[in-house]
Amino acid sequence: MDELVVTVKTDQPLKATFLSVEVVPAPDTKSAQVISEDGRNFPAQLLRGIDGKCLVVWLENQLPANSKRSYKVTLKPEPVQPKVVLTQEQKWVNVTVNGQLFTRYYFTPEFAKPFCFPLVGPNGKVLTRGFPVEPREGETRDHPHHKGFWVAHGDVNGHDLWSEKGRIVHKVFEALESGPLFGLLRARHDWLGVDGSKLCEAVQELRFTELQNMRILDLTQTFIATEGDINFGDTKEGFVAIRIPDELTLSRGTGHILLSTGHRDKDAWGKRAKWCLYYGTIGGEPVAIAFFDHKDNRSFPNPWHVRDYGLFANGPFGRKDFGLPPEDVGKLAKGEKLTLRYRIILFSYHPTPEELEELWAGFANPPSVQ
Repeated sequence: MDELVVTVKTDQPLKATFLSVEVVPAPDTKSAQVISEDGRNFPAQLLRGIDGKCLVVWLENQLPANSKRSYKVTLKPEPVQPKVVLTQEQKWVNVTVNGQLFTRYYFTPEFAKPFCFPLVGPNGKVLTRGFPVEPREGETRDHPHHKGFWVAHGDVNGHDLWSEKGRIVHKVFEALESGPLFGLLRARHDWLGVDGSKLCEAVQELRFTELQNMRILDLTQTFIATEGDINFGDTKEGFVAIRIPDELTLSRGTGHILLSTGHRDKDAWGKRAKWCLYYGTIGGEPVAIAFFDHKDNRSFPNPWHVRDYGLFANGPFGRKDFGLPPEDVGKLAKGEKLTLRYRIILFSYHPTPEELEELWAGFANPPSVQ
């Protein structure tokens, strides 16, 4: 199979949605081409999964409501030049887009957990606080466990990994892939208690993509209860988080906060919503960070642990600290898995709520490809 035609239909407007179709490539296949019925050429990428399947993946920037679109997918023996490049070094993996830094993925035991730092927006503005990794003069120095972009939780079978009393240890990279559309990093971690005992394993997959005026970071986090039953306790201290720079915060800078529910600024804290936007200016230029909770995550939509001083976090496990009724959502029996998905978008402008709705739908409700 070297060529096929596929069709996509959608009832709602979608932006920045990944489309894919399973293929059976010839042994010499090295790339794919996707052309829409109106002649547009889409950057496409071959993605070979851990299940042995092979997909052709491309990204549709805009699909109007009630639209139908066809694409011709062609497999090719010629390699293509990668746009997003992942390069492993001694302490981190460099992620670059057209030679410019997107982020670094720190993975050595020098730190108590793996994390991405810095997050650099499409206009070159750094959208994470420097402390404690690369402190900048005059910035705040609270919460030293707030490092760039990370995943952790404050109560895993009673052990606090959020404040780095327990540790998250990188074990192996299962994938480090550069590509013409995105870069892909997949790593396996051990989550360890304060006594060093292994609590569970996690597979963390990050996908890095750039579009015009935005950069996208997709996270898929899968927990495996390898050692026994696991309980992610009811605490606000978690789960997926960014520490934004002081200049972008509500309390010390130019920042504002907006939820999909319409709640703003300090009123956004603890509210359940499908997306949250932190926006302002850095160096006089507009920037914004959108954070999407996926509709298939446990107890969606989940409350936002978004602070005026710059913590920007979401997770499915915290309730009581936000004044919400308890929900039994944190338990995994031995051998069970839990997969959670999030999307972060870095902007060089301030998106409208209507655009964010379409971007969220493009992430959480992608259409099927027939």
